[in-house]
Amino acid sequence: MLMRNAMLLAVAAALSMLPMISAGAAVAAPAPAAAQAKVLTPKATIDTLDAALLKAMQGGSKMGYQGRYAVVSPVVRKVYDFDRIASLTLGSHWSKLTTAQQKEFVSVLADYTAATYAARFDNYKGEHFAVVNSETMQPGTEGVFSTLTMRNGKVHRFDYLLQQQDGQWRIVNVVADGVSDLSLKRSEYDETIKTKGFPALIAHLKAQTAHYASGKN
Repeated sequence: MLMRNAMLLAVAAALSMLPMISAGAAVAAPAPAAAQAKVLTPKATIDTLDAALLKAMQGGSKMGYQGRYAVVSPVVRKVYDFDRIASLTLGSHWSKLTTAQQKEFVSVLADYTAATYAARFDNYKGEHFAVVNSETMQPGTEGVFSTLTMRNGKVHRFDYLLQQQDGQWRIVNVVADGVSDLSLKRSEYDETIKTKGFPALIAHLKAQTAHYASGKN
C-alpha cells in the first residue's frame, strides 16, 4: 500500500504543476442547487463506476456489447474528467490543436474509454469490487484504492486519482496493477502524433473503438 500511495502521490504532485485546461473555451454556467446537492465523494464516485461495471459483467453476452456500452458509457462520462485527461495525455501537442480538434479528441477518447470497459468487462463469474481506502493526496486531489477479486481469489488493484473541479470529483488517472493508464496513453499518443500526425491518432482510436464494438477484445 505504501508503494502504491507513493506512486499516486508522485502523479498528484506532477498534476498540481499543470493548469486546469478545458477542451472548450466557454465557461460553464453554475449548476442548479439541486444538482449541487448530488455531489459525490471520491469513494462514492468509484463505487458508482464499479456498480456500472458489475452490472455490465452480469449482463454479459445476453446483454451484448451494445447493451453493456449503454450501461457503462453514461457513467464513464460522468466520473471521468476527459477534458483534463485529454490535455494531460497530449501534453505540448494539446495547445497546438484548434478548439474543434480538442473537442473532437475529448469526444473520441470518451467513446474509446467506454468501449474498452464494455468489451473487457463482459462476463461474470462471482467477481466483486471493493474500495479499500481513500485518502487526500493534496488539497483538491484524492486517491481511492480499490480491488477486483476474481472467483479464483486473484486480486486486481485499481488505484484512482481524482481531482475536484467545479465541486465535482472526477477521475484523472487509473493505476491498474501498478501500471499508470495516463503514462501509457501519453507515451503512445505522443509517438503517434510525432510520427503520423493528429488525424492518425483520431483514426486509430476510432478503429479500436469499432474493433471493440465488433466483439473482438
